[in-house]
Amino acid sequence: MTVDSGMELHQAIYQFYRTQIQFGLYQYGEKLPSLEETCKRFHTSLDTVNPAYHRLRQEGYIAISKKSGAKVAIRYGPEQVRRHIQTFYAERRESLTDLSRCIWPLLGQAQCLALKTGPLKAADLEQFVDAGSHSAILAVWRVLDHKYNDLGNELLMRLIRYLYLYFYGSFWGVAKDERLHAITVRQLKAAADLCREERWDELPDVLRVIQDEFYRSLCLFYRENIPPEPACRQVAFSWDAYKKSSQLRYSLAMELLTEIGRGVYPVGSYLPSAERLSAEKGVSVSTVRRAVSLLNSVGAVKSSRPLGARVLPPSQSADHCDFTQPDLRRRLLDVAESLQIFALSGKDVSELTLSSLDEASLLSWKQYLMDLKRRGLSQRVIYASLFLISRDAPSQTLSTIYSELLQLLFWGNPIEALMGEPENDPLFFVSSLDRMTASLERRETAVFSYTLEFLLIHELRRTVEVLLGLGIREAGNILIPDTNNEWKIMDTRR
Repeated sequence: MTVDSGMELHQAIYQFYRTQIQFGLYQYGEKLPSLEETCKRFHTSLDTVNPAYHRLRQEGYIAISKKSGAKVAIRYGPEQVRRHIQTFYAERRESLTDLSRCIWPLLGQAQCLALKTGPLKAADLEQFVDAGSHSAILAVWRVLDHKYNDLGNELLMRLIRYLYLYFYGSFWGVAKDERLHAITVRQLKAAADLCREERWDELPDVLRVIQDEFYRSLCLFYRENIPPEPACRQVAFSWDAYKKSSQLRYSLAMELLTEIGRGVYPVGSYLPSAERLSAEKGVSVSTVRRAVSLLNSVGAVKSSRPLGARVLPPSQSADHCDFTQPDLRRRLLDVAESLQIFALSGKDVSELTLSSLDEASLLSWKQYLMDLKRRGLSQRVIYASLFLISRDAPSQTLSTIYSELLQLLFWGNPIEALMGEPENDPLFFVSSLDRMTASLERRETAVFSYTLEFLLIHELRRTVEVLLGLGIREAGNILIPDTNNEWKIMDTRR
C-alpha cells in the first residue's frame, strides 16, 4: 500500500520504523526496540531485521551501539512532523479509506475463528489495561497476532502483518483518539467474556464495533488534520503473496500458468523460447528457465530437447509431477492457505460485491455461470465466482487481494485429478451452480454467498486431505470451519 508490490519484509520493517520516526512516535534520543524484540514482534529472523536497522543507520535515522542499542539520531520539530504526517496521509487518502472499509468482510470471520481456537483470557487483557496509551494498543496487536497464528496459515499471517506494518501500527500513534482506544479495549474485554462463556454467535457483532469505530476515527482524522488536495498523487494499495520480490520465478511461472489456463498457450502447443519469453516478460533468461522448470515440476508442461516445453492437459498434470520437490510442496500449501482465506471471507465479500452491482452486471454474472454449464465446466464454479468478485468488488483493496490469491489457486492443477468427485456425487457442482445462477436471477445475494462459502469450505477440506495423503504434513495445521456456519472447528490435524 505504501510501497510497490513485492516489498520484502526487511524493507517493510525499515519503512515502518522510518515512518514512526518521521511521525514523532520515536523522538530524538529514544531507543527503538532491540533487534531481538523486533524479531519477536514480526516473527522473523535477525537476517531479516539486521538489513532494516542497517539501512536506518546508513540514512541517518538511528545510531547503533553495543551498549545502548538503536537510538533515534535525527531531530524533527513539530512542523516537520506535521508535514510528514500530512504528506503521508494525503497521498493515501483513497487507499486507506478503502482499506478501513473492507477489513471486516476480509478478516472478520478469520478473527472470530482465531478467537474461538485460542480464546482471549484474563492474562491477555492485563497487557492493555491502560486504554489511552500507544503501548496498550501495541499489546492488542500482539495478542491478536498470536491468536491469528492458531489458524495455521502462513499466507494469512503475512497479509495481516502487512496491513499492520503499513497502516495500523502508525495510525494508532497519530490518531490521538481516546475514544477509539477506549472502545477497542472495551470491546476486546467483552469478546474475552464471550469466549469464556462460549457465546460464539455474539462474537462477530462485538468485534465489528472495533472496525466500525476505526473507520469513524480515520474519517475524523482526515477531516481535522488532512485538508483535501485535488491534485495530490495517490499511492495505490498493493500486496504480493510471495515472501520475496526476488523470487521472480514464482511470479513468472504463475503468469505463464494463468496464460495457459486462459488458452494463450493451448494444450499441445509449445511455450516460446527462453530468449523470446525473456524479451517479452522483461526478465533474465535464467529466470525464465527456472520458471519453466517449476512448470515442469507441477506437470503443466513437459520439456524435451530440442522442441522445448509442451503444454499438457490438466488431466495429465499429476502423472508428470514430482510431489517430493520442495518448491511444489510449498506452492500446494499456498493453494490450501488461499482457500482458507477465501472460505473465511467469501460469504461477506460476495454479499458486499453483489449488493453493489446493477442489473446489467448481475446479468453478466448469470451468463458467465450459465456458459460454464453449457461447456461442461460446472466444477469451475468456485474459480469463476472468485474471478467475478475480484473483477467487480467495490473495493480496490479487496480486488487486489482476491486477484493475488486467485492466481495462487492455479498451483492446484496437479492435484485436481487426485481429488475425485466431491461427496461421491458427480452432480455436486452442477446443482450448486444451478442454485447460484437462480439466486442471481432472483437477486438473492445471501443464497449465492452461502452457497459459495459452502463450496469453498468443501474444496478446502478436499485439498487438505489430498495434501496430507501426499505427505505434506503442514497442511494438517490449517483449520477448517464447519459448513454449518456455527464457528465449529473441523480438526484436520493428523
